[in-house]
Amino acid sequence: MKVRIGLALLLLSFLAACSSDNGLPGGSGMIEATEVMVSAEASGRIEELYAEKGMDIEIDQALALIDTTTPALQLAQAEAVLESAQVKLSADGLAISRAELTVSLAEKEYKRIQTLLKSGSANQQQFDNVDNALRQAELGLSTARTARTATQAEISRINAEIALLKKRLQDCRPVSPLTGTVIDTYVEVGELVAPGKAMVRIARLDTVEVDIYVPPNDLTEIHIGDKADVDPEDGREAPLSGRVVWISPKAEFTPKNVQTKEARADLVYAVKVRIPNPNNDLKIGMPVLVTIP
Repeated sequence: MKVRIGLALLLLSFLAACSSDNGLPGGSGMIEATEVMVSAEASGRIEELYAEKGMDIEIDQALALIDTTTPALQLAQAEAVLESAQVKLSADGLAISRAELTVSLAEKEYKRIQTLLKSGSANQQQFDNVDNALRQAELGLSTARTARTATQAEISRINAEIALLKKRLQDCRPVSPLTGTVIDTYVEVGELVAPGKAMVRIARLDTVEVDIYVPPNDLTEIHIGDKADVDPEDGREAPLSGRVVWISPKAEFTPKNVQTKEARADLVYAVKVRIPNPNNDLKIGMPVLVTIP
């Protein structure tokens, strides 16, 4: 009987301590971080894997190398075709220059014979001949210009193909989209991958977040930008400092991960607190106690 009374008193004192907490709003939650999944954008065999679980990664740092043989050969071929097309473009330019000169000479001869025809010093046959020569010269110029336009279009197409092949080569070297820590890897060297295959999961741990759930009575005391004390309950003397960055605009039932069924039936508001974490003191999934003074 004495044991039961002692346990009851101990439980009551514990509940009193928890409920008072200096009357400040707050709650408990688990640390979350911004996570990204880096997936393959190219197909091929993984030749190198630079990311390891737990490794710190900088933004744009290479994570792996996928076999580049095929796109590299295709790029070399496309560049050779481009060089040939550029030579043809130069030849088209020369052809246009020659055609323009031919037209210029034909126009002069046309005008000369036309003048002679009017004075009676040339006959109609001569005029018809220079007229036909001028028309042929103009047609040759038009053909040369059309050929140059076609070559220019071909060069544009080849340049687009080269850009695509360079992008494929770039895709063979996936990089980190953020500075963070490698949480997990899903591939191994020698493995064949296809676009969309998950390769590396990275989390940004220099800044983390925690969601707490507060009753409507406490919500009036909490504002975006308020300072928050975050205690990982690891025995440290002073709590970590965070800021309220978001308050849910609508009420919801307490999440199912709350221990008691009765508490889960309560309506609460979610409050997100962001915490600087330069020393990686806070880990993903770590339970913390948040107080908003």
